[in-house]
Amino acid sequence: MKKFLFLILILFCISPISIAQDQKEIQFIYINGSNNNDKKMKNWFYKGMNKMHPKMRKQFLESEFISEKLLENNKYTISAEPEAYFWGDKSIEGLELLNSDLSITEMFSPRLAQRVRTFFAHCLHDAIWVSHYRNMRPVISDLHKQIMENHNKGKSVILFGYSAGSFVTYEYMFNKFANIDVEKYFDNTNTSNEFKTYVKANKKKDTCIDALIDSKLAVFSAEGVLIPNNNLEKAKENYDKLDEYTCLSCMPENSVKGVVNFASPLILFYSDISNPRYSLTYHNKLLYKYLLENNIFWLTVNYADDPFGFPTTKNISFVDLQDKIKLDIKPNKGFLYNKSNVKSRRTFLGAHTSYWDTANKFSKAVVKAYEDGYELYNSNDL
Repeated sequence: MKKFLFLILILFCISPISIAQDQKEIQFIYINGSNNNDKKMKNWFYKGMNKMHPKMRKQFLESEFISEKLLENNKYTISAEPEAYFWGDKSIEGLELLNSDLSITEMFSPRLAQRVRTFFAHCLHDAIWVSHYRNMRPVISDLHKQIMENHNKGKSVILFGYSAGSFVTYEYMFNKFANIDVEKYFDNTNTSNEFKTYVKANKKKDTCIDALIDSKLAVFSAEGVLIPNNNLEKAKENYDKLDEYTCLSCMPENSVKGVVNFASPLILFYSDISNPRYSLTYHNKLLYKYLLENNIFWLTVNYADDPFGFPTTKNISFVDLQDKIKLDIKPNKGFLYNKSNVKSRRTFLGAHTSYWDTANKFSKAVVKAYEDGYELYNSNDL
């Protein structure tokens, strides 16, 4: 009898461990915003992240809706420790040049005007710096390495982009989603008929913008147009290696579960993405299509009193979105949703930096945004 009870006790002890080992982890990665490039502000960001993550994780795990939908009935759990992707130090050279210029104006500018000028310059510098394509590429390249490290450990990730960090999450999705049908892409460019025939005869899997660029099959022009390589022999040689570049440069399937942008001025800096003259607009539509078809969510959650928080799009249903972007979409639980109606109860000057200090309220808003967004796009699935 004692042996039997001992065996039962062992089984009880082992079972939770076995269950835990079977669960896959989702890693939350927090991405800093602008003006986080000195030691003081870097510490501020890390302190805020460490304060927010336990509360965000708690709200996610306690939501029955999220447990069922996102965590797939507890097939997944959320990592107890947060990760940071910090890019603030990459802009330090440009900031030093800015400070040098500010020291010149200090000689003749009134003190108050100089203080205001310095404040806005430091707040906006990194946001402007990272929005330039030449600066953004190494930023998303390093983020991709971190996502791949998690992917190779069997982890998926959710990206949290704070303020100008939302530029990074957007550019990552835009450049790294494998949403380009290779044959269709080249068929609609001004490449030679011989190369188009070569492409049709040598099928490749869907790829992403970065793979086309890294393989030197295309470049982005200053006008925002993706231009193919018209050197026939070189293009053929590079095309043969495209699947290898796709594997290296594009986001693997199921590696990113979703994106939460907050305190986000994205639409203020990226207004050109809705301009029909830009080829970027078409690729932006492919981004939406990929999200919806691959069970990925994109939330934008801003406090109502945050003057730098801008909704990315108007909340519309799946049917309305499909009609708007004029692409055939096979829905698979992905969605986009904005929530900007929660007040921080801070002054408009303090609201933008209050998300970390009001982490419990903000975490509840994120969970609510997920629940409402999922229902809006997947009502027939419920």
